[in-house]
Amino acid sequence: MASPASERASARIERLRPMVRGADGEPGLAAILPRLQRAHRKVLVRRERWTQGDLARHPEPRELIRSARRPGNMDEHRRLLRVFDARRVLVEDVHENRVVRYVVGEVRRRLGTLVAAGDRQAAELLHELDAAVENAPFLRAVGVLNAKPTVPTATMSGDPLYRRVFKTWLELERESSPGSDR
Repeated sequence: MASPASERASARIERLRPMVRGADGEPGLAAILPRLQRAHRKVLVRRERWTQGDLARHPEPRELIRSARRPGNMDEHRRLLRVFDARRVLVEDVHENRVVRYVVGEVRRRLGTLVAAGDRQAAELLHELDAAVENAPFLRAVGVLNAKPTVPTATMSGDPLYRRVFKTWLELERESSPGSDR
């Protein structure tokens, strides 16, 4: 007869397995993360900073005026020494990717507690999840989730991979709600 603790651990594994491996035709995190690496959400943002006048790429006319009015910012030939320059860069640190990182971290944390208790199945799942994270290096550039999502964004509703991650998020929340046997 199994102990209540081993039954709870077994139930937790049964809830975590589809999150990692997938179930009912829906992919798990192990399949989602490498696919997201190829098609994750990025946004083009504008980063402004002072730069040397001859190295400026995209100075705006009003910023050139601002730079010219800055005391001591012209050389003896009346060329600008420093210019306020705008650069556009692709950024992966967006809300949807932060949710992905948070969900992966939560599943890893829960599997880690089972591994620490000596569960071999949890160790296998954790290994699969870690391999998937290695195949999704974009997550390294993603920051920490500021606020837990309450409703899916347009990307999370429209993109099937992000939608599955959001469903996983909901399952994790349901599992950690009061009254569940975590």
